[in-house]
Amino acid sequence: MLNIVEPTLNSYTGHCFSLVQAIAESVQAGPVRIWAGVEIERFWNSVGTIKPHFHRSFRRIQSLWLYRKLLREPGKILLSTANSLDFLLINWAARGVIPKGKVYLYVHWLGGKTTHAAKLAKLAQQQPNLQVLCTTDSTTAFFHSLGFMAKTVLYPRVSGNNAATASAAFDHLLCAGAARLDKGIDHIANFVQDLAVDPESWPLWVQTSPPHQSKHAPEVHAHIEAIQNSKYAGLRILDKTLSPAEYLALFSGAISVQPYSAVDFEDRVSGVALDAISAGCPIIVTSGTWLAQLVLRHNAGVATSDLTPAGLRKAVQQILSDYPGYSQRALEAGGVLTQKHGADQIVSAIFEN
Repeated sequence: MLNIVEPTLNSYTGHCFSLVQAIAESVQAGPVRIWAGVEIERFWNSVGTIKPHFHRSFRRIQSLWLYRKLLREPGKILLSTANSLDFLLINWAARGVIPKGKVYLYVHWLGGKTTHAAKLAKLAQQQPNLQVLCTTDSTTAFFHSLGFMAKTVLYPRVSGNNAATASAAFDHLLCAGAARLDKGIDHIANFVQDLAVDPESWPLWVQTSPPHQSKHAPEVHAHIEAIQNSKYAGLRILDKTLSPAEYLALFSGAISVQPYSAVDFEDRVSGVALDAISAGCPIIVTSGTWLAQLVLRHNAGVATSDLTPAGLRKAVQQILSDYPGYSQRALEAGGVLTQKHGADQIVSAIFEN
């Protein structure tokens, strides 16, 4: 039995749905239970037994009680998007040393975890059997240095998501995924306003559906309003939650614009970038990030440190100079990434103990 705990899984929004789906579909060793938000039952159509459990306002305290319950039952526990608080909660819930091979924490990025290094190091001594799985080597090295058992496991992809073909012709620019400051919604707002005054600009589709919290922060909302008020004729705003098929269809004939924060995404995986490349969609990313390494390795887009409207325009024009070639290379890279990012890796890491 594998218990996947993902409190923010309420719909198709964000990376959680495809992440949990990929893992659940790859488990062969036994049944899977998925502890998710109370709204997920309307959306889930994949394998595993769904347990609608978490309410948005109470999910932290609900996590503590759920961990206590699951620690006392047979089966393994995977916290599929683990943050610093989850380390503390699982320790409080245990009331003793957790057995080896019982709990796995999948950490997607370091973020603010470095500020909790002392607490985490102390917890590593108290819970030597916790298994920390990380999406990048640098994150793995950080947890190793604190005394945890840590292993790099590449971010899993749903099998069959790269059934696309390369696009011969460009159709639109695309800003997909949650509208957030760390994902450059401020740069997108500036870009839209710049496009609005140029009659030779390109169609631009912007996804503004809310994140897991179901509402935008005030500063994000202000940028979305600026986009909406730009009166740009080529603008298409996508403000509804899309199904997986509808979401993947956005990348056909597109250039994915991802002016993400260099600090926040220095060593952080982007599910949108993986989705874009797997669909044969070239991407524009920020230099000095994990995304830039991906793009440059496969020549599947442009990495730039100039996130001004002029800088983004230049990047778009570079891709348009050979759009079929960039699309083909993106598609080929997608095939490689689908193999490298198979969910069997994380399943093997969990069941090898």
